[in-house]
Amino acid sequence: MIKRSPHQLIASALLGVGLLLSTELQAAPKKLLVVTTTSGFRHGPAIEAAQKVLPELANASGGDFTLEFLKDLGPKPSPGRPPERGPKMTDAQWEEAEAKFRDALAMAKTEGPKWTAEVNELFAQKLDPKALSGFDGVIFCNTTGDLPLPDGEGFRAWVQSGKAFIGMHAATDTLKAMPAYTEMINGSFAGHPWGGGGTYTFANHEPSHPAVAMFPNEFQWSDEIYQYTNFNPEAVRVLISLDIGKSQPSAPYHVPVSWVRQVGSGRLFYTNFGHNASSWTNESYQKHIVAGIRWALKLSEGPSEPNPAVSAQQAIKSFAATASTALSLDATALEKKGIAKAAKDPQWGMKFRAEADAYRALPAPNAKKDATPAEVEKAKLNQSEMLKKLLSQIEG
Repeated sequence: MIKRSPHQLIASALLGVGLLLSTELQAAPKKLLVVTTTSGFRHGPAIEAAQKVLPELANASGGDFTLEFLKDLGPKPSPGRPPERGPKMTDAQWEEAEAKFRDALAMAKTEGPKWTAEVNELFAQKLDPKALSGFDGVIFCNTTGDLPLPDGEGFRAWVQSGKAFIGMHAATDTLKAMPAYTEMINGSFAGHPWGGGGTYTFANHEPSHPAVAMFPNEFQWSDEIYQYTNFNPEAVRVLISLDIGKSQPSAPYHVPVSWVRQVGSGRLFYTNFGHNASSWTNESYQKHIVAGIRWALKLSEGPSEPNPAVSAQQAIKSFAATASTALSLDATALEKKGIAKAAKDPQWGMKFRAEADAYRALPAPNAKKDATPAEVEKAKLNQSEMLKKLLSQIEG
């Protein structure tokens, strides 16, 4: 039997303790702060579902991550819109509607400042860059409005330092006046022509990526789908897009749905899904959320390099599907010609995508309830002229 000196025994013991501590540190769960605060529209049922489901997913993660929820004070007190008198309303009904609005207005004036003060304090306590040092990432789950983020640049720098940011659905309808945030998340809500009551078809561009591996190459989903301003296809890797050719209403531009990106040394995962409460109880969606969280926390690997060619291709496909109906064209031939041109000249493809996206800003023929026939015809003509202009880009 080999005898060891006291120094050797001490060294061996210290090495063992070091290995044990190293193992424990590696196994320590990542800590995430979950924010569900809303100062704009509130996805009440979805938020309530998320507040129940997310802890269950964390508990089932095998110790990968834990969650701390920022206190949610519910919707910001608001009187809502002033009542409008319908043609069949009696005087008594109208007086009742006005009285209810006056009461709601008085409540908002009293309770609104209290709500704002408490939210400001909560954000100052938990979302200041120094306070965030105790977390590995932040989840914005259906947040909305101009929330009192103490330091937008500091928040982005915190993510850049190697942290995770996970955004779900209305996270892109949040802090739209804060460039540090909108540039980081890479999109601002600009309407949802595809409402939450519809079922739409989606293209999974990268089924091998862990964040979307639970979805097939093509799949249908019932949810509310956003279109965006401030979306830069050269900054993110788009994983899922709306398939315009198999969804209604039709639109001649790219509609990204889920993407990932590097933010300095940190990672960002965003998914548009999550408007409907039913999504949160869907197994595929739950896998999508957990996989996105794990990827953002660097617990799994998958590419994040931007893929702007995908956005160009999707814009061409969307245009071909829309123009084929509006202008009586062959969608397959038009799509094939456009994609071939973009493959030969990627810069042209990106230019086409940007010009197609401008269609989104055109007034829709039914945008105004009281639109005159002349206004409707003008809107239709503007859309038709834009489609013809885009067509000339492919044909030229």
